[in-house]
Amino acid sequence: MKCPSLPEPAVSPESVFPQESPSFDHLLHCVPDVEAAVAAYTAAGLPAHANPPHLGFRNGAWRLDARYVEILTLTDRAEFAGSPYAEAMADWMPRIDALLAADGGALNFAIHVADVAATTERLRRAGHQVELLTFARAGSPVSFQEAMISGAPPWAPFFITYTPDRQVILEKFSAGRIHRGPHDLAGFVIETPDPRASAAWLSTLTGIPLPAGHTVLPLPGAHVHFTPGPADRITTLLLTADTPPTTTVNGLALRPL
Repeated sequence: MKCPSLPEPAVSPESVFPQESPSFDHLLHCVPDVEAAVAAYTAAGLPAHANPPHLGFRNGAWRLDARYVEILTLTDRAEFAGSPYAEAMADWMPRIDALLAADGGALNFAIHVADVAATTERLRRAGHQVELLTFARAGSPVSFQEAMISGAPPWAPFFITYTPDRQVILEKFSAGRIHRGPHDLAGFVIETPDPRASAAWLSTLTGIPLPAGHTVLPLPGAHVHFTPGPADRITTLLLTADTPPTTTVNGLALRPL
Protein backbone atom coordinates (compact mmCIF):
# COMPACT_ATOMS: atom_id res chain seq x y z
CA MET A 1 0.00 0.00 0.00
CA LYS A 2 1.41 3.38 -1.00
CA CYS A 3 1.59 5.74 1.95
CA PRO A 4 0.23 9.29 1.59
CA SER A 5 2.78 12.07 1.31
CA LEU A 6 3.21 14.17 4.42
CA PRO A 7 2.22 17.83 4.17
CA GLU A 8 4.87 20.46 4.65
CA PRO A 9 5.04 21.76 8.24
CA ALA A 10 2.85 24.82 8.74
CA VAL A 11 4.87 25.93 11.78
CA SER A 12 8.37 25.07 12.90
CA PRO A 13 8.84 21.95 15.04
CA GLU A 14 10.29 24.15 17.78
CA SER A 15 6.92 25.79 18.38
CA VAL A 16 5.05 24.55 21.43
CA PHE A 17 1.48 24.89 22.63
CA PRO A 18 1.80 24.44 26.39
CA GLN A 19 -1.83 25.42 26.96
CA GLU A 20 -2.87 22.22 25.16
CA SER A 21 -0.86 19.90 27.48
CA PRO A 22 -0.74 17.06 24.91
CA SER A 23 -0.23 13.55 26.28
CA PHE A 24 -0.91 9.97 25.22
CA ASP A 25 -4.47 8.88 25.92
CA HIS A 26 -5.06 5.53 24.23
CA LEU A 27 -4.14 3.30 21.31
CA LEU A 28 -6.68 1.42 19.18
CA HIS A 29 -6.03 -2.28 18.54
CA CYS A 30 -8.45 -3.89 16.05
CA VAL A 31 -9.03 -7.62 16.61
CA PRO A 32 -11.44 -10.23 15.22
CA ASP A 33 -12.50 -11.41 18.70
CA VAL A 34 -12.31 -9.14 21.74
CA GLU A 35 -12.60 -11.88 24.35
CA ALA A 36 -9.82 -13.94 22.74
CA ALA A 37 -7.56 -10.87 22.51
CA VAL A 38 -8.31 -9.90 26.11
CA ALA A 39 -7.33 -13.43 27.18
CA ALA A 40 -4.07 -13.15 25.21
CA TYR A 41 -3.23 -9.76 26.75
CA THR A 42 -3.94 -11.13 30.21
CA ALA A 43 -1.84 -14.25 29.61
CA ALA A 44 1.05 -11.98 28.57
CA GLY A 45 0.85 -10.14 31.90
CA LEU A 46 -1.26 -7.20 30.74
CA PRO A 47 -4.57 -7.69 32.58
CA ALA A 48 -7.39 -6.68 30.25
CA HIS A 49 -11.18 -6.71 30.38
CA ALA A 50 -13.98 -6.95 27.81
CA ASN A 51 -17.11 -4.81 27.70
CA PRO A 52 -20.51 -5.97 26.38
CA PRO A 53 -21.32 -5.29 22.70
CA HIS A 54 -23.05 -1.97 22.00
CA LEU A 55 -24.54 -0.78 18.70
CA GLY A 56 -22.71 -3.41 16.69
CA PHE A 57 -19.39 -2.53 18.29
CA ARG A 58 -17.44 -4.21 21.08
CA ASN A 59 -14.36 -3.16 22.96
CA GLY A 60 -12.22 -3.96 25.94
CA ALA A 61 -9.00 -2.55 27.32
CA TRP A 62 -5.71 -2.95 29.06
CA ARG A 63 -6.06 0.08 31.32
CA LEU A 64 -2.96 1.42 33.03
CA ASP A 65 -4.34 4.65 34.57
CA ALA A 66 -5.85 7.43 32.48
CA ARG A 67 -3.96 5.75 29.61
CA TYR A 68 -5.13 2.55 28.01
CA VAL A 69 -4.95 0.26 25.01
CA GLU A 70 -8.42 -0.17 23.52
CA ILE A 71 -9.14 -3.62 22.07
CA LEU A 72 -12.02 -3.39 19.59
CA THR A 73 -14.02 -5.12 16.89
CA LEU A 74 -17.30 -4.94 14.97
CA THR A 75 -19.93 -7.48 16.00
CA ASP A 76 -22.89 -6.49 13.80
CA ARG A 77 -22.13 -4.35 10.77
CA ALA A 78 -25.76 -3.54 10.03
CA GLU A 79 -26.35 -2.32 13.56
CA PHE A 80 -23.02 -0.49 13.59
CA ALA A 81 -23.88 1.32 10.35
CA GLY A 82 -26.72 3.13 12.13
CA SER A 83 -24.61 4.20 15.10
CA PRO A 84 -22.87 7.55 15.63
CA TYR A 85 -19.55 5.71 15.66
CA ALA A 86 -19.99 4.62 12.04
CA GLU A 87 -20.04 8.20 10.80
CA ALA A 88 -17.02 9.12 12.90
CA MET A 89 -15.03 6.11 11.74
CA ALA A 90 -16.05 6.20 8.08
CA ASP A 91 -12.59 7.27 6.86
CA TRP A 92 -10.99 4.54 8.98
CA MET A 93 -13.17 1.68 7.76
CA PRO A 94 -11.01 0.51 4.82
CA ARG A 95 -8.06 0.28 7.20
CA ILE A 96 -10.15 -1.43 9.90
CA ASP A 97 -11.43 -3.98 7.38
CA ALA A 98 -7.88 -4.70 6.19
CA LEU A 99 -6.64 -5.17 9.75
CA LEU A 100 -9.51 -7.48 10.68
CA ALA A 101 -8.96 -9.54 7.54
CA ALA A 102 -5.30 -9.91 8.53
CA ASP A 103 -6.18 -11.16 12.07
CA GLY A 104 -5.80 -7.71 13.62
CA GLY A 105 -3.38 -4.89 14.22
CA ALA A 106 -3.07 -1.40 15.65
CA LEU A 107 -5.10 1.31 13.94
CA ASN A 108 -4.02 4.67 15.41
CA PHE A 109 -3.85 6.51 18.73
CA ALA A 110 -5.43 9.37 20.66
CA ILE A 111 -3.71 12.37 22.19
CA HIS A 112 -5.40 14.03 25.16
CA VAL A 113 -5.47 17.82 25.13
CA ALA A 114 -6.90 20.36 27.55
CA ASP A 115 -9.46 21.77 25.09
CA VAL A 116 -9.94 19.84 21.87
CA ALA A 117 -12.06 22.63 20.36
CA ALA A 118 -9.14 25.04 20.76
CA THR A 119 -6.76 22.45 19.31
CA THR A 120 -9.11 22.02 16.36
CA GLU A 121 -9.06 25.74 15.63
CA ARG A 122 -5.27 25.84 15.88
CA LEU A 123 -4.96 22.93 13.42
CA ARG A 124 -7.43 24.49 11.00
CA ARG A 125 -5.49 27.75 11.03
CA ALA A 126 -2.41 25.69 10.18
CA GLY A 127 -4.18 24.37 7.08
CA HIS A 128 -5.44 20.98 8.27
CA GLN A 129 -8.92 19.69 7.50
CA VAL A 130 -10.30 18.67 10.90
CA GLU A 131 -13.68 17.26 11.92
CA LEU A 132 -14.74 17.87 15.52
CA LEU A 133 -17.24 15.33 16.89
CA THR A 134 -19.04 15.01 20.22
CA PHE A 135 -20.00 11.65 21.74
CA ALA A 136 -22.54 11.42 24.57
CA ARG A 137 -24.24 8.16 25.50
CA ALA A 138 -27.75 8.44 26.93
CA GLY A 139 -27.72 8.07 30.70
CA SER A 140 -23.93 8.29 30.96
CA PRO A 141 -22.29 11.06 33.03
CA VAL A 142 -19.30 10.97 30.66
CA SER A 143 -18.98 12.56 27.23
CA PHE A 144 -16.03 13.35 25.00
CA GLN A 145 -15.02 15.26 21.90
CA GLU A 146 -12.63 14.04 19.23
CA ALA A 147 -10.82 15.98 16.51
CA MET A 148 -10.01 13.86 13.46
CA ILE A 149 -7.64 15.00 10.73
CA SER A 150 -8.37 14.21 7.07
CA GLY A 151 -5.63 13.37 4.59
CA ALA A 152 -3.21 12.26 7.29
CA PRO A 153 -1.05 9.10 7.41
CA PRO A 154 -2.94 5.95 8.47
CA TRP A 155 -1.20 5.92 11.87
CA ALA A 156 -1.88 9.61 12.58
CA PRO A 157 -3.40 10.50 15.95
CA PHE A 158 -6.69 12.11 16.72
CA PHE A 159 -7.19 14.48 19.65
CA ILE A 160 -9.58 14.00 22.56
CA THR A 161 -11.00 15.86 25.56
CA TYR A 162 -13.38 14.37 28.14
CA THR A 163 -16.18 15.81 30.25
CA PRO A 164 -15.66 15.62 33.16
CA ASP A 165 -11.85 15.68 33.13
CA ARG A 166 -10.30 12.26 32.51
CA GLN A 167 -8.69 12.22 35.96
CA VAL A 168 -12.13 12.70 37.52
CA ILE A 169 -13.46 9.88 35.35
CA LEU A 170 -10.59 7.68 36.44
CA GLU A 171 -11.14 8.30 40.14
CA LYS A 172 -14.94 8.33 40.15
CA PHE A 173 -15.99 5.82 37.49
CA SER A 174 -13.01 3.66 36.52
CA ALA A 175 -10.97 3.15 39.67
CA GLY A 176 -12.18 -0.42 40.18
CA ARG A 177 -11.19 -1.38 36.63
CA ILE A 178 -7.52 -0.41 36.88
CA HIS A 179 -5.47 -3.58 37.01
CA ARG A 180 -2.32 -2.61 35.15
CA GLY A 181 -0.31 -5.62 36.21
CA PRO A 182 3.47 -5.55 36.65
CA HIS A 183 4.27 -3.75 33.40
CA ASP A 184 3.98 -0.21 32.10
CA LEU A 185 3.65 1.23 28.60
CA ALA A 186 6.78 3.19 27.70
CA GLY A 187 5.81 3.89 24.09
CA PHE A 188 5.10 2.33 20.74
CA VAL A 189 6.75 1.85 17.36
CA ILE A 190 5.51 3.19 14.02
CA GLU A 191 7.12 1.62 10.98
CA THR A 192 7.16 4.19 8.17
CA PRO A 193 9.12 4.72 4.94
CA ASP A 194 10.64 8.00 6.15
CA PRO A 195 11.03 8.00 9.96
CA ARG A 196 12.64 11.44 10.18
CA ALA A 197 9.96 13.14 8.09
CA SER A 198 7.19 11.34 9.98
CA ALA A 199 8.63 12.27 13.38
CA ALA A 200 9.01 15.90 12.28
CA TRP A 201 5.42 15.94 10.98
CA LEU A 202 4.07 14.61 14.29
CA SER A 203 6.21 17.14 16.18
CA THR A 204 4.70 19.96 14.14
CA LEU A 205 1.19 18.61 14.58
CA THR A 206 1.45 18.34 18.36
CA GLY A 207 3.90 21.15 19.14
CA ILE A 208 6.13 18.71 21.04
CA PRO A 209 9.79 19.59 20.33
CA LEU A 210 11.91 17.05 18.48
CA PRO A 211 15.70 17.36 18.35
CA ALA A 212 16.96 17.70 14.78
CA GLY A 213 17.38 14.34 13.10
CA HIS A 214 15.76 12.38 15.93
CA THR A 215 13.03 9.81 15.33
CA VAL A 216 11.55 9.41 18.82
CA LEU A 217 8.89 11.94 19.76
CA PRO A 218 8.74 12.31 23.58
CA LEU A 219 4.95 12.31 23.85
CA PRO A 220 4.16 12.34 27.59
CA GLY A 221 2.66 9.01 28.61
CA ALA A 222 4.06 7.00 25.67
CA HIS A 223 6.98 7.99 23.47
CA VAL A 224 6.45 7.51 19.72
CA HIS A 225 9.34 5.65 18.06
CA PHE A 226 9.59 5.80 14.25
CA THR A 227 11.51 3.06 12.47
CA PRO A 228 12.14 2.46 8.73
CA GLY A 229 9.95 0.05 6.81
CA PRO A 230 7.10 -0.18 4.30
CA ALA A 231 4.22 -0.98 6.67
CA ASP A 232 3.30 2.66 7.52
CA ARG A 233 1.53 1.55 10.68
CA ILE A 234 1.91 1.01 14.41
CA THR A 235 3.65 -2.33 14.87
CA THR A 236 4.79 -2.67 18.50
CA LEU A 237 4.00 -1.77 22.09
CA LEU A 238 7.15 -1.01 24.11
CA LEU A 239 6.85 -2.18 27.71
CA THR A 240 8.85 -1.53 30.83
CA ALA A 241 8.83 -2.42 34.54
CA ASP A 242 9.36 -5.95 35.88
CA THR A 243 10.19 -8.36 33.01
CA PRO A 244 7.93 -7.53 30.04
CA PRO A 245 6.89 -10.26 27.59
CA THR A 246 8.04 -10.67 24.02
CA THR A 247 5.05 -11.89 22.05
CA THR A 248 2.45 -10.85 19.48
CA VAL A 249 -1.30 -10.44 19.99
CA ASN A 250 -3.41 -10.17 16.83
CA GLY A 251 -0.83 -8.41 14.71
CA LEU A 252 0.53 -6.14 17.45
CA ALA A 253 3.95 -7.03 18.91
CA LEU A 254 4.67 -6.66 22.61
CA ARG A 255 8.28 -6.36 23.72
CA PRO A 256 10.53 -4.72 26.31
CA LEU A 257 11.74 -1.19 25.65
